[in-house]
Amino acid sequence: MPCWVDVSTPDLDASTDFYTELFGWTAVFDESEDYGGYGNFHLHGKEVAGIGPVYQEGMPAAWNTYICTEDVAKTTEMVRNSGGTIVAEPMQIMNEGRMAAFMDPAGAYICAWEPIDKMGARLANEPGTLNWSELITRDTFSSKEFYGDVFGWTAASRPMDDMEYTTFAENGHVMAGMMAMPDALPVDVPSYWLAYLGVDNLDAALLESARLGAAQMVGPTEVPGMGNFAIITDPAGATVGLWESTP
Repeated sequence: MPCWVDVSTPDLDASTDFYTELFGWTAVFDESEDYGGYGNFHLHGKEVAGIGPVYQEGMPAAWNTYICTEDVAKTTEMVRNSGGTIVAEPMQIMNEGRMAAFMDPAGAYICAWEPIDKMGARLANEPGTLNWSELITRDTFSSKEFYGDVFGWTAASRPMDDMEYTTFAENGHVMAGMMAMPDALPVDVPSYWLAYLGVDNLDAALLESARLGAAQMVGPTEVPGMGNFAIITDPAGATVGLWESTP
């Protein structure tokens, strides 16, 4: 299941200031060169997300989603055999775990995480933490097959307004969603995974994010019986969702 998210940014200081002010997070950085400037956001003293520099100059800012796996090497081979592209082969991250990065057949970037000492986020599904993970893709058919083959997920689709929405489940536990790329987005926008972070009050969060320099992409939008969401682009250009649950 999705167990961790982090944001890659060309401006660590500016992005750190934005998210700590918006969510009340505390940023903790390890000064060791082994961590390469990577830091963790804490809420109530517990890790909820990460932040680090982009992998190479010129790369855009982006939020990244990590799927927990028991064996990252085996997952990598399954990705390769299922039509995915390996971006980074399995690597050891100190004593925290092992990770790999790849793109699914539709071009969405995704990471796999095999925990050792670090299981992932210590808080989730509440304000200021990861609430939902969603794949926005240009090929829903191949994506259903790919994530089913690699992670054993079962896909279930249903109508939602004028579109079809798909949920992914494992052993009956729903953990992520998927929708087709909206026609309004430019054709050069690749498939991507979107992280939704919880907020107490969506309208207030949108006003605060705008004050801090973010741009609104979508919303506010109601999901009947569940909550309201909006999608913003942070000052560095990373896209992230905001989610207010229905009490």
